[in-house]
Amino acid sequence: MAASVGRICGAGLLKSNSAITLNQISSFSTTREWSRGRKLLLATIGALTGGAGALAFALDQSVKASDLELHAPKNVWSHNGLFNSLDHASVRRGYEVYKQVCAACHSMRYVAYRDLVGVTHTEEQAKAEAEDIQVTDGPDDTGAMFQRPGKLSDYFPSPYPNEEAARAANNGAFPPPDLSYIVPARHGGEDYVFALLTGYCDAPAGVILRDGQ
Repeated sequence: MAASVGRICGAGLLKSNSAITLNQISSFSTTREWSRGRKLLLATIGALTGGAGALAFALDQSVKASDLELHAPKNVWSHNGLFNSLDHASVRRGYEVYKQVCAACHSMRYVAYRDLVGVTHTEEQAKAEAEDIQVTDGPDDTGAMFQRPGKLSDYFPSPYPNEEAARAANNGAFPPPDLSYIVPARHGGEDYVFALLTGYCDAPAGVILRDGQ
């Protein structure tokens, strides 16, 4: 008898709890009681999400289309391995080429002379390199700016005092790019730079090049 009463009571409680749960789920899942503003907000969010997805897809397709362009040929570089590093003698030759040729047009304003120490130069050699330039410093006690020899903490000087001077020196073209991070900034890295430096050839017969070409 007691077992029967227990079963009946248990079934009644189960039905009651189930009804309450179903009512709660129904109140959560229905949209009939949503306000017009809430429905409009959700519709707007859905439209914006769909538009963002379509834009991302279009941009992805445009990036893939660039695969049809001619890329710089791949080269085997001795410093590309996990445990390899740049050849310091080659880096020093590269610095000399930059100083004697590239520095006339291109800056490396994010490289300081202290970065040469222990890589391409000794500390004394790097100090001597820095002292070859004149740096505008100040103001002094009278409020005037002055020139001083460079120090290890100074950065490589720019060939132009400002962007307007750079444009004027390059026939109005955009100033030559800074070379501090030119390798990671270009698709292909070292391969791009190597192809650019070695890809020039003499103009075909009959073609007259203008100044700066």
